[in-house]
Amino acid sequence: MMVRSAFRDLQWRRRRVSIAILGTSLVFAITLLLTGLSNGFEVEADRLVDHLHVDMWAVRSGAAGPFLGQQPFPDGAVDDVLAVAGVSQATPMVFGRKTVGRHSVEEVNVFGSTGRGLSTPEVDEGRHVAARGEIVVSTTLGYRLGDEIVLSGQRFKVVGRVHAWTAVAGVPNVLVSLKDAQELVFGGMPLVSAIAVHGHPQATPNGIELIDNARAKNDLLRPLGNGKAAISLFASLLWIVAAAIVGSVIYVSTLERARDFAVFKATGTSSLSIVGDLAVQAVVLSIAAAAVGAVVATVLAPKFPLPVVVPRSAYLLLPVTAVLVGVVASGFGLRRAVTIDPALAFGSA
Repeated sequence: MMVRSAFRDLQWRRRRVSIAILGTSLVFAITLLLTGLSNGFEVEADRLVDHLHVDMWAVRSGAAGPFLGQQPFPDGAVDDVLAVAGVSQATPMVFGRKTVGRHSVEEVNVFGSTGRGLSTPEVDEGRHVAARGEIVVSTTLGYRLGDEIVLSGQRFKVVGRVHAWTAVAGVPNVLVSLKDAQELVFGGMPLVSAIAVHGHPQATPNGIELIDNARAKNDLLRPLGNGKAAISLFASLLWIVAAAIVGSVIYVSTLERARDFAVFKATGTSSLSIVGDLAVQAVVLSIAAAAVGAVVATVLAPKFPLPVVVPRSAYLLLPVTAVLVGVVASGFGLRRAVTIDPALAFGSA
């Protein structure tokens, strides 16, 4: 009976309920997008490092990683690493942050390599770098094959494009020859950021440290730590906002149904059943909002300038969390409903 009453009341107040579902669904959608944004940083770093197909990274002792935490060292160390038992291939790599363009500049991640032993994503258009003055760019930069690109004041010809090749919160990647990268990043000095190692080294040369891909990924994610923490906090606050929206609707509904609840009590309906009525309304409202929010998040995710990868677990947990939000929100009208005097049912209208 109480379930039927709850659904009939939702139907009667469908305009208000629809507005509440819309507002709550937007909150749920933003929460999913924030979750996808935080997860996107992880996925982006995983893709970058995995596509390089490296077993280990040789870095200078004390360096935090081969990318952002690098400590450059002479490229002659490649021969020392190759001489270590268990190493099948060692490739010098240069990494740096530079800008492209002249007037409206944009920051990019610059990769430089000899082209042997360090795999980069397969180009979707064109070919890989074969000579100095050539560059492979991410499609997010907007350059086309044959275009001239100005990278830190130097001119390059675009010979290849890789779809959405980015790192460190959506910053586009570009690939040039090792010599060009040394010119751009280290002023032409024969230095490297790291050495890509294939095999299983049984020792390390003096001044060199070997790190695995997990540490390399952490090196890319380190600057994003505070941002990820802020995103998590903001997402937590949004759950409170969702509960407040649903709760306000339930509370107003309780006030307007005071005489109905009084009649229920006068006819022997228990307070627990009345509480169940409110909980059903809140849960139905929350689940409907979760469904709409999931659709909105799926539509909006590709439109973000940063990588947004909403994990499947987030979609699975959303309805569960929505039910919890509904149960919590039903508490807004709980006290009011259980304290209604049955005598109100016999009062004047």
